[in-house]
Amino acid sequence: MAYAAVTCLIETLEHLLRSPSLIFGIKSLQIEIDERTARRMKRLPLTMGKRPARIKSAEASVPPGALTAFWNMTKEMLTINHTSLWKYLSIFSLYPEAGPVKRFFNRFGRVLGFAELRLMHGESLHSERKSKRFFLVSKSQFFSCRLITKIVLLCEHLIFLLAALEDSTHTCNDHELLKHLEVRLIDLAHRTEDFIEESMFDSSVETKMLNFIIYVFQVDCNILVGRVDFEAEVQKICDKKYGIHHCLQQTVEDIVDIREEMRKINDTLVNGNLKLGDTLNDDSSLSPPAQKNEAVGLDDDLMLMSERLSRVPSRLEVVTIVGMGGIGKTTLARKIFDDPSTICNFHACAWVQVSQVYRLRNLLLGLLKCVTQLKDENCAKSNEELAEDLYRSLKGKRYLIVIDDVWSTRTWDDVKRIFPDDKNASRIVLTTRVGEVADYVNSKSASHRMRLLDIDQSWDLLQKKVFGSQSCNLEFVDIGKEIARKCQGLPLAIVVVAGLLSKIRRTRDCWEGIAGSVSSLVSSGPEQCLEILALSYNHLPQHLKACFLYMGAFPEDSEIEVEKLIALWVAEGFLDKKDSLSAERVAEDYLEDLIDRSLVLIGKRRFNGKVKTCYLHDLLRELCLREARKEKFLFVIDRRAQSFLSGIKNQRRLSIHLDFHADLQLIPSVTLVRSFLCFSLGSSFVPMFISSFKLLRVLDIIFLSSKYFPLEILDLVHLRYLALTATYELPASISKLRSLQTLVIHGPWINRNQGESPTLLFEYWIMPWLRHLHISMPCYLSNPFDPSRCPLAPRYLQTLSTIRFASCTSDVFLVMPYLRKLGICETKEDFITDMSCRWLKNLANLQYLEALKCSFYKQNAEAPRILRPSVLHFPLTLRKLTLSWSYLPWKDIACIAMLPNLEVLKLKNYAFQGPDWEPTEEAFRRLKHFLIDSTNLENWEASSDNFPCLEHLVLRGCKFLKGIPDGIEEINTLQRFELHYCSESAEISAKGIEVEGLDVVIKSEM
Repeated sequence: MAYAAVTCLIETLEHLLRSPSLIFGIKSLQIEIDERTARRMKRLPLTMGKRPARIKSAEASVPPGALTAFWNMTKEMLTINHTSLWKYLSIFSLYPEAGPVKRFFNRFGRVLGFAELRLMHGESLHSERKSKRFFLVSKSQFFSCRLITKIVLLCEHLIFLLAALEDSTHTCNDHELLKHLEVRLIDLAHRTEDFIEESMFDSSVETKMLNFIIYVFQVDCNILVGRVDFEAEVQKICDKKYGIHHCLQQTVEDIVDIREEMRKINDTLVNGNLKLGDTLNDDSSLSPPAQKNEAVGLDDDLMLMSERLSRVPSRLEVVTIVGMGGIGKTTLARKIFDDPSTICNFHACAWVQVSQVYRLRNLLLGLLKCVTQLKDENCAKSNEELAEDLYRSLKGKRYLIVIDDVWSTRTWDDVKRIFPDDKNASRIVLTTRVGEVADYVNSKSASHRMRLLDIDQSWDLLQKKVFGSQSCNLEFVDIGKEIARKCQGLPLAIVVVAGLLSKIRRTRDCWEGIAGSVSSLVSSGPEQCLEILALSYNHLPQHLKACFLYMGAFPEDSEIEVEKLIALWVAEGFLDKKDSLSAERVAEDYLEDLIDRSLVLIGKRRFNGKVKTCYLHDLLRELCLREARKEKFLFVIDRRAQSFLSGIKNQRRLSIHLDFHADLQLIPSVTLVRSFLCFSLGSSFVPMFISSFKLLRVLDIIFLSSKYFPLEILDLVHLRYLALTATYELPASISKLRSLQTLVIHGPWINRNQGESPTLLFEYWIMPWLRHLHISMPCYLSNPFDPSRCPLAPRYLQTLSTIRFASCTSDVFLVMPYLRKLGICETKEDFITDMSCRWLKNLANLQYLEALKCSFYKQNAEAPRILRPSVLHFPLTLRKLTLSWSYLPWKDIACIAMLPNLEVLKLKNYAFQGPDWEPTEEAFRRLKHFLIDSTNLENWEASSDNFPCLEHLVLRGCKFLKGIPDGIEEINTLQRFELHYCSESAEISAKGIEVEGLDVVIKSEM
C-alpha cells in the first residue's frame, strides 16, 4: 500500500499549495491594481485642464492602499479581480522531468518578479509608495518561495518513488529489504500527511481562508483589509519550531534516505544478474500438473474447443481461454490435452505452465522436454540456441502446444517466434486470467471465456468430490445444494468446501454449520484456495492494489454502482493523475483493468454497453478483507468482528456492516480515520463519534437517519466525499466544506419555509473543487449573488442532478461552464409558471454538456399542453439524451436527429406521441443505442438511411405497435434488437426476423 500512501500525500501537498499561492496572489493583485490606477491618474490631467501639480500632490497625499477606492473607475479593474485570483488558486500538475526550482519559477516567476521589476524601475510612483509596496510583498514573496519550493522538491522525490514501486510490482515483491522499505515509506507518508492536515485543522486555516476570500470578493474596498488573520495563521503553522517547514524538511531527508536504500538494493540485484524489473523467482513448471481434476459443466466448452482445434483453417492458430482464478481454465485445457483424439490428430504435443513469474530459459527447456529427448548438453546452451532447437523440432510437424497461466504480453513476445507456421493446422492453447493478454495474443479470433457453474453443475461437482462414485444420502441433498449455491459457481471454491466436508463427521448438523459460513471457511480453511486467488492480487500493478482492496468496504453480495466507486477512488486520492485525462476517466481505466484481470465481475451494463454496476465474488471479497487487514488499509466492522474495539486501532478506513439493532455508540474514537462508510440500514445517527474523525476525507452515511443535520460535519474541513439521507433542509453553511468533491443527497426532505420543492441554500459557487452534485429529488438552486464575480465557482463540476427547470438560469450555468452531465425535472410549480421553454434555452450556455436527462411535468395524456419544437434545441455537444413526458408530435423528432454527436437516445413515457412516425430525410448519423418506452405509436418506418450506425434497439411497453419495420433487417450495424412487453402483433413480427449476427430478445407479459 506504499503506492496509495504516496499518492494521498501528494494530494495533501497540492492542497497545501493553495495557501501561499492565495496569499501571494492577492498581494500581487493589489500591486497590479494600484499601479494601473496610478497610471490612470497620471492621464487624468489631460482631461482636467492639465493640472498635473494638483494631481501630483493629491497622489502623494494618498496613504498606501487607499488608491483601491478608484477600482470602480473602469470595468478593466473588475476583470482583474476575477481572472487573477483564479490563476493563483489553480492546482498545478507536478511533472517529474522538470526541476523543482525551474518548475516553481515557471508557475510563479511572473508574479514574483512583477513587483520587484516595476518597483525597481520606478513606474510613475513616488519612492515612498514604492518602498511600502515592496515591503507589502517582499515578506510574502520570501515565505511563498520557500514553502512552495520545499513542497515541489518533496513531490519530485515522491513521484520518483512511485515509478520505482511500479517497476518492482511483478518482480521484487518478495524481496525482504524492499518490503521493509515499503513499510518505512507508508509510515513516513502517513505521518507527514497527518501532521500537515492536523496543523491546518487545529489552526482553522481552511475556515479563515474561506472567510478571507468571501470578504475580498463581496466588498469593494481595500483588498488587503482583513487578510491578517489568514496570512498570519498560515505563516505561524509553517514557521514555528516544529511546524510544517520542519516537517517538510525532515520528510525530504527521510525520502532521500529511502531512495538511497532502493539504489543499494538495485545494485545488489544487478551484481546478482538481476535488477528491479527482472524476476527473482522461478515458478515455471516443466510438466503439466499431476492431479486429475473433475470436469463438471464443461461439456459445451469441450465441444467448442475441440471444434476450434480441428476445424478447417490450416494456418497456425492460437486459441485463448480466459477467466478468473479457480474457474477451470487449466481443467479444460487438461481435458483437451489428455483427449485420445487429440493425441491422434497431432504429431507433437507439449504442455508448459508459466505462472506469475517465469524465466524464458525454463519455459524453453520445458517445451523441449515434451517434444524431444532432452540431453544434458542442452542445459548448457544459450536461450537463442534453445529457441533454435525448439523451432527445428517443431518444423514440419502438426503440433499442439498448451501454455498455461500466462500473466503478461511479454511472455508471448518472448516465445511466439519459436513456433513455425507450416500451414498444417497446428494449434496453440493459451490460458490466462488477463483479457488484455488474450486479445494481444490473438486479436483476430474471440477468446473462449469461462463461465461460472450453475446450481445443478455446482451440486454435481460437490457430490463427486465428497462422495466419489457413491450416491449422496437424501438427508444431505437440500443442505448440500445450499452449500453449492453459496460457492457461487466457482469450481475452486466448491473443491475447497468439498475437501472440508470430506474431513468432518457426516452429520446434518455439521453440514449446516458449513453452510452457515461457507465463504469464511473457504478462506480460513485450506489456504490453497485463497492463495491461488491471491496470485491475481499479487500480480496487480501498484496503482491498482488500493482500488481493488477498497471494494472490500462494500457489503457481501452487493452490486456496487460504478459512478459511486469512481467518486470514492477520486476522493481517496488513489489515482495517478494524467494531464490528458480527467480523474474520472483514469478511474474508469483502472476499473476496466480490474475487470479484464477477472478480479471484478460485471453486474449490469448501461444501455450504451458501459458497466453500470460491478461486484466481487465472495472469495475475492474474502481475499480483499484479508489483505486489507494485513496492510491496515481497511477495517470492516460486521457481525464477525467481535473484537473490533481492539482491531480498530490505527485504522485509516472504517466500514460498518451491522444490522439496525447495533449500537453505533460502541464505535470508539479513532482520530486517524480518513474514511467512514456505514451500510447499517435504518440505524439511528449518532454524531458523537463522527466529531472525533477530524481528518475525514470520505463520509458515507446514506443509510443512517437523523431528524436534524449534524453540525459536527461542518468541522470536517478535509472532506472530499459526503453522502447522506436528508429528512431536513441542508444548512447554507455546508458551503464551508471547500474541499468537497462529491455531494450526494437522498431525500425527500421536509421544506419548512418554501413551496412544494426543496431549495438548496448553500453557496455552491464558493466550492471550487465540487465535481459531482447528486440529489435524488428535484430541487431549486439559489442563484449566485453575482456570477461575474465568483472566483471560486465550481469549475470542475461535471455532474448535476436533479434540479428544477426554474434553476436552469444563465446565472447558474455561468458558474459551471464545464458541466458534462445534467438531470433536470419540471415540477408542478415550474409547469404553472409556463416558463419552461424560456428556461431550457439557457442550456445553450453549456458548451461541454454530453449527457442530459430531461423530464417534463406529467400531465393528462388526453389533453397535454402543446410545446414548441424550439424546446428541443439542445447543445450540439450532446452524446446522450433521455426525454420523458414531453408529449411532442413525432415530426418534431427531426430536431433531435440533427444533433451531430448523439449516440444514445431514450424516449420514455410519451416523450413523443401519435400513431404514425415517418422519419424524414434527416438521419440519426451517429446514433448507436435507441430506446422507445411507453408510447401510443402504431406504425413507423426505419431503415439504414435513417439509422446508419444503430447497434442496439429496444422497444418497451409499446402496446399499440402493429409490427416491426421491415427496414430493421437492412440495418447492417444492428447487433441486438429487444422487444419488451409490447403488442402481440409486434411479437409475431419480431419472431420473423432472421438476420445472421443479430440477437433478437422478446419478453412477453405473463
